[in-house]
Amino acid sequence: MIDLETLGKGSHAAIWTIGAVKFNPMHCAETIEEVMDTTEKFHVRVNMKSSFALGRADAGTVEWWMQTLRNEPRENILKMPEVDLIEALDGFKEWFGEDKPVWGNGATFDNVILSNAFSACNIERPWSFKSDRCYRTFKSLAPDVKPIDVGVAHGALDDALAQAWHMQRIVKHLNLTL
Repeated sequence: MIDLETLGKGSHAAIWTIGAVKFNPMHCAETIEEVMDTTEKFHVRVNMKSSFALGRADAGTVEWWMQTLRNEPRENILKMPEVDLIEALDGFKEWFGEDKPVWGNGATFDNVILSNAFSACNIERPWSFKSDRCYRTFKSLAPDVKPIDVGVAHGALDDALAQAWHMQRIVKHLNLTL
């Protein structure tokens, strides 16, 4: 499960942070703490200059990040060490490993933005087009299974963890095999 925090809304948005977790959708952890303890995690802050060079920012999104109610997630991001976009993508690719399903929140957001960043940096994306999955579409199958907040909202890693656990709970609720 990947989650991005960006400085734009389009498919070529400038990436600020990448959060991702490896998880088994068929194993429903009892608690979010179990998910946090048993998943492999990836979390990186991208240097804005390198991200802006290859991605687009928009004033509305930057203003959204500057709102007082975004103080905590913004401050958490600013405390993270930063790397340039190519280093972030190389690190993600190494962490990701072999092709496998990759879930993102929105058919036109996380996965597409990350894919476009790989392309802009001339780095081969670590998953095939057949492996793209939409968590937003999936969660609409069980609106009665409510998501929970983990950590700080709009923290890419916290959101990826919350989304992975929510998905596990939906799979269990609907008695699915993926």
